[in-house]
Amino acid sequence: MKVHVTNLYGISGTAGKAQQMAADIARKDLNYHELGIYRYPMHSDTPDMLRTRLDGIIASVSPGDIVIFQLPTWNGLAFDEAFAAHLSGYRGLKKVFFIHDVPPLMDQRVWKELDQYIAFYNKADLIILPSQSMADFLRARGLSVKKTVIQRMWDEPADVDAASGPPFRRRINFAADVVRIPRPFVQNWSSETVELAVTGSQEAYQWAKGRNLHFLGWHHNGNLLTNVLRRSGGFGLLWHDDPVWMNYMKCNACCKLGTYLAAGLPVIVPDSIPEADTIRRKNLGLTVRTLDEAVDLVTHMTEEQYRRMAQDVDSFAGLIRGGYFTKKLLTDAVFQLLYD
Repeated sequence: MKVHVTNLYGISGTAGKAQQMAADIARKDLNYHELGIYRYPMHSDTPDMLRTRLDGIIASVSPGDIVIFQLPTWNGLAFDEAFAAHLSGYRGLKKVFFIHDVPPLMDQRVWKELDQYIAFYNKADLIILPSQSMADFLRARGLSVKKTVIQRMWDEPADVDAASGPPFRRRINFAADVVRIPRPFVQNWSSETVELAVTGSQEAYQWAKGRNLHFLGWHHNGNLLTNVLRRSGGFGLLWHDDPVWMNYMKCNACCKLGTYLAAGLPVIVPDSIPEADTIRRKNLGLTVRTLDEAVDLVTHMTEEQYRRMAQDVDSFAGLIRGGYFTKKLLTDAVFQLLYD
């Protein structure tokens, strides 16, 4: 028996990075076998072309194997369904669906497709979901897969300078492209006591002149970004202006949370995200309802309080830097299939 994991190519940004990170850990640390999937316009394939493409992807798969299918592939639900159906021809094969995102929950324009997605998820032998909140929501809508693994957090394998922790600053870091996807709270930042640090260069932010903003540069390499954030100090912010996305964050696992924690930064997050209780209980940062509340807490925080929080973050971050959340969920999935 072999265990396989899909890996998505031909896509940039967080969606591609997350799948590639999970596949790298599975391959290097657990000796799982990779099945490469390329993002492409599926509608250009005839049925014979699609069948040939799928045959090539799963050429190394044998009866009785386990396939961990990272979803979505962003090739459309029709491709995902075709891939899963292609695996069904192997006797005794077990399918694990590792759900990164649920597209209908991210975009109200495709909300009507949610039932179709859930019907597809029900074809799995086991499903990996980002949070218990997501599991509860999908089960209320018809998810019937009995075996479930909860992810909880994203890893960020990174090497950081452990000799020096993040400096105490009244600064909030926000790692996101706010030029391509404008965030009103960034453009309207008005605090004089707390500085907002954003990724990108000052030349890209002409509207930022005269505001209490700092520029971190743009870093496509995750390890570089982690170390830039660590040197920046202060806090890492997980936030969104869009109410649809803020609602989605109540049940999703966000990669940026792992990036901030791997950098050793205490975090500022909405008090409604799934891991808010963990952040409070482990002293990993601040859970707030509004950004005004966050600014007030940072303004009045002492250096001693910050140092204690940063030490607790660095201790916890060993899990994230070592890829242990991913290794655990991938191992738990195999145990539940074969042992429980």
